[in-house]
Amino acid sequence: MSGILAIGEALGVVATTERGRFTSGGTSVFRVAGSELNVSIALARLGVPVWFAGAVGPDPVGFEIRRMLLAEGVNIDLVELGTRPTGLLFKERYGVGQSPRVFYFRQSTSMHSWRPEDTWVDSLPVNWVHLSGITLMIDAGLRADLLRWLKLWSQRKAGRLSVDLNLRYRLANADEWRQVLESAIPLCEVVFASRSELIDLWGTESGAYLIDQGILDESQTLVVTDGAQGSWAEKSGKELTRASAYPVKHVEDVVGAGDGFAGGVLAARYRRWSWSKSLDFGSVVGAFAVAHPGDWEGYPSWDDVISLNHGQWVER
Repeated sequence: MSGILAIGEALGVVATTERGRFTSGGTSVFRVAGSELNVSIALARLGVPVWFAGAVGPDPVGFEIRRMLLAEGVNIDLVELGTRPTGLLFKERYGVGQSPRVFYFRQSTSMHSWRPEDTWVDSLPVNWVHLSGITLMIDAGLRADLLRWLKLWSQRKAGRLSVDLNLRYRLANADEWRQVLESAIPLCEVVFASRSELIDLWGTESGAYLIDQGILDESQTLVVTDGAQGSWAEKSGKELTRASAYPVKHVEDVVGAGDGFAGGVLAARYRRWSWSKSLDFGSVVGAFAVAHPGDWEGYPSWDDVISLNHGQWVER
C-alpha cells in the first residue's frame, strides 16, 4: 500500500510546565516536535502509512526522536543519524496571548548537512510528499537540493506534493520567505496557509489574486485556516468549500493545531474523500491538538475521531 512521505526537521523541545517565564529551579518538560514530525504522527494515528525523512544527531534528543517516531508507527528508515547535534527549542507560555514564546537553538545541526536521495523517487512506496516552509528555511544548500529533488519527484513520479507555509519570522524576514515560497509553491498540488500568513506575505487572502500574480495556478488547491473562524479551500480562484472550527471548551495549547489540521486533511484526501469532508476531518484533529498540551500529544486516533460522530463519520 502506498503512503505519504513527510520531509523535515525534528527538534527537541523544552517547555515550561506552568504559565510564566523560564526561571532557575522552575519546572519544565522535555518533548520532541517539528512541523513535519507532527504531521507524520497525526497521519500514523489516523491509519495512514507514513515515512519521515530527515536527520538527527548522535545525542539523547536524536535517540528519543527516533524511538518516539517508531513507537507511534512512523517508518524511520529515512531518518539519518548525523554527526552534528539535533536542534532544540525552548518554549514558555508567557504574555497576554495564547501562543507561546519560542527560542530556537538550531545552528549547524545534522539537518544542515542532510540531503534527500534521488533513488527515493523510484524506490519509495509513497505517492504523496509533504513538507513545510520551515524546512526550506533551514539552510540554503539544503533548500537548493530539496527543490531540485521535489522537481525530480514531480517529473518522474505520478505523485502529489503539498507544502504548509508555516511562516516563522525568527528564521527569515518576509522578503526572504516570499522568495523561497514562490520557488516551492509552483511544484505543489496543495498549498496550506493561514489567512494571516497570506496577508503578511502577499497582502491578500484571495487565491484569485495569487493566481493573477503568478504565485498560484488554476490547477492548485489552496487550503486556508483562520483559527476559530474555520477554514476553506479554493481552486481556480473559486471557493470549493468552507468548514467551521470544531468547538473546544478549553484551549490548552494552540501549538501543533495547524499541523494536526494538515495531517487530518491529508489523511482524508489519502482516502479520496471530498474537500468538504476533508476540511471537517482536519478541523476535528486540530481541535484535539488545542485541547491538550504539547505539539502532537493530543492528536487523536482514527477511532477517536470516528467516535465523535457515533461511528458514522464516513457516511456523512
